[in-house]
Amino acid sequence: MKSKIKKQKKCFNVFMFLCFNDKGFGILEVVVSTGIITIGLVAVISFIIQSNVVSQVNKNKFAATMLAQEGIELVRNVRDSNWVGVLPWNQNIVGDGTYRIDVSSSGAINIINVSSIDDVLSRLKIYNGLYQHSLGTDTIFYRLITAANTASCLAANCLQVTSTVKWSERGLAKNYAITVELYDWK
Repeated sequence: MKSKIKKQKKCFNVFMFLCFNDKGFGILEVVVSTGIITIGLVAVISFIIQSNVVSQVNKNKFAATMLAQEGIELVRNVRDSNWVGVLPWNQNIVGDGTYRIDVSSSGAINIINVSSIDDVLSRLKIYNGLYQHSLGTDTIFYRLITAANTASCLAANCLQVTSTVKWSERGLAKNYAITVELYDWK
């Protein structure tokens, strides 16, 4: 009499619920593993795309912040140069005006009246790695300097200056503004 020896199944884990025979993978195992791999790849690809978007948003916001700060520093430079030149401290930055402000290649600061931040003259260009209003390739940034005699700055020797940078990103208008009060404290 021949005895039948039962062949033991091979199992991949200690809980014995994933057991396979020697014939290979079944269609169910192939479909499940393909689904798991697809879900993993979609997650990785969406993470990479989102990282690139966030990186671009942060890059533009950082550039706008620095351009706004540069606008304030250029106005301070005009005030300080007026002191050195024994001119009225607020000459060329008289209150209640809107301006664009640049440094020329010779180092002189140019201040030109503009009507609004949407004015084509407010658009910043990039030339030799530097942002300016006059020469270069158009960028997405616009900068406007506003000088005003406001209620918070009532003294005759005070001027409120706001540097606003505007740009468009992914179809949305964004802006960043810095406001300071400049004084004739000398």
